[in-house]
Amino acid sequence: MKTNLVNLFEKVQKIYYKVCKFEKDKIDENLSYGDCRHKSELLFKLLQKEGYQVKKVKAIFDWKDLPLPKKLLSILQRNSIWDHDTLLVNVDGKWIMVDCTWNPELQKIGFPVTINWDGKSDTKQLTNGKIEFFDAENYVKKFKIEREIALKFADGLNKWLSSQQ
Repeated sequence: MKTNLVNLFEKVQKIYYKVCKFEKDKIDENLSYGDCRHKSELLFKLLQKEGYQVKKVKAIFDWKDLPLPKKLLSILQRNSIWDHDTLLVNVDGKWIMVDCTWNPELQKIGFPVTINWDGKSDTKQLTNGKIEFFDAENYVKKFKIEREIALKFADGLNKWLSSQQ
């Protein structure tokens, strides 16, 4: 039998991944698409509402560690290192990493998607590559992403992902 934690995780995980404008105050259960910021914020709110202890985490990852086309990655030029939002959840006195970013359909193209999660151990993380984790409250961004490049990459990523699902 699935726990409430697993049900909430799967509910948010199923939301279609799409990079879009982030407005924290507008994140609610009617979310139909979003990126790591939207999805982790929604799961954070849902878990807190259910009485779970939850912490926000910032992570630094490399887009090159995901199965993306070289043409898409080339948009990033030399800066494929970005930050990412994920969560820590206290389960029976143990803090576990919970990342609901990739919707299940992305597994078929090689994304690390957690399927049949037990709710007691870490979920798969954003990539299988090296990831550095930081407490979100004390996180200081260590790099700058040019807005024009970020927007162009987000648009290309969204188009490519929609063509894959």
